[in-house]
Amino acid sequence: MFKFVFEEFTGYYNCSYGGEDGGESKSSYIYISEGFRGFVMNFSPQTVKVYLGEPMLLDCRTTRPDIKVYLLIHQKQVSRLQYKFDPRVGVIVEDLKGFPNQTQIKEIICLNNYSAFEELTFIPEISLRKPLIENHNRSEYFVGEEIALNCSTYMNEKYKPHFEWTLPNISAIRELKEFVNKSLSTSTLLIKNASLSDSGQYVCTISVLNLFESNVKNIEVKENIIQFVKFKDKNDSMVHEKIVYEGDDFLWDMQFEGYPRNLIYTFYNPYGDLFLHKEKRANASYVYEEGKLSLGIKRVTAEDFGNYSVRLEAPNGSYDENYVIRSNANKFYKYNENILTYQICEKRLQRENNM
Repeated sequence: MFKFVFEEFTGYYNCSYGGEDGGESKSSYIYISEGFRGFVMNFSPQTVKVYLGEPMLLDCRTTRPDIKVYLLIHQKQVSRLQYKFDPRVGVIVEDLKGFPNQTQIKEIICLNNYSAFEELTFIPEISLRKPLIENHNRSEYFVGEEIALNCSTYMNEKYKPHFEWTLPNISAIRELKEFVNKSLSTSTLLIKNASLSDSGQYVCTISVLNLFESNVKNIEVKENIIQFVKFKDKNDSMVHEKIVYEGDDFLWDMQFEGYPRNLIYTFYNPYGDLFLHKEKRANASYVYEEGKLSLGIKRVTAEDFGNYSVRLEAPNGSYDENYVIRSNANKFYKYNENILTYQICEKRLQRENNM
């Protein structure tokens, strides 16, 4: 129980209880009026921050449900079609697009029909969301690689942002693409054959009307020194044997070291054919950041018995005695073959042998 009440106490009041059989919660909105004021809040001006194109909430709640509220912008009354009013919430301006020079609006005034001398003043601060720059969590590249950056922002579909990129190397050969998917706008920057001069800050700036917002991504391009690839944990014969029962899933995990990017992996089945191109039950996983390569086969059959091999190829560079060099269209690659042999055992035959 309140001994003294004020207009500021207007709002929702919640009552909840709990017991062995559960609980329940209910709330009621209570208007409190001393007969002098029409608005619950009595201080102004208030600053209201909002992103361009998004609804603006003005705390013009009233002390009674029958009080009407009006808006003034630039000292002119605003049509009721351009905003919504709920005495328990306030005024909701869905979008200021219909107002001239909306980003230059200095103040919005709330009036009511209860007190001719009462008004609330709001100062709108309209801004843009900071765009997000993504590059698959990579900030380091090697010379010759492709740099791909996505700059995206969410915005009301009524507005179309303009993208502008600022690059550390103004002479870089670039390719720009823009995509719009409802409220998501994206600009993609591609730089092929990166060089050391492409290291630095990449700035993406978006602009709408007279509003600007930007974000920065630091990119470092390094010399490509290590250019070899080698599987880890191999025995001398380079043959690993795995026993898999018919109907089970098979998984071959491998790890490699050395040059981790731009690698080409090729799996071969026991018949020497390209494996993944024909077998829908097979799936390969390649995580170059962690140096991992794996092959999975679901529900193996007796026909899957045999030797499997994988070839992992890297760009031209140094190699050790475990590698073989082959020429392909006058471009040299090093590769390391890792051979896997596994045996398919039918469960039925195994049970018969144990009897």
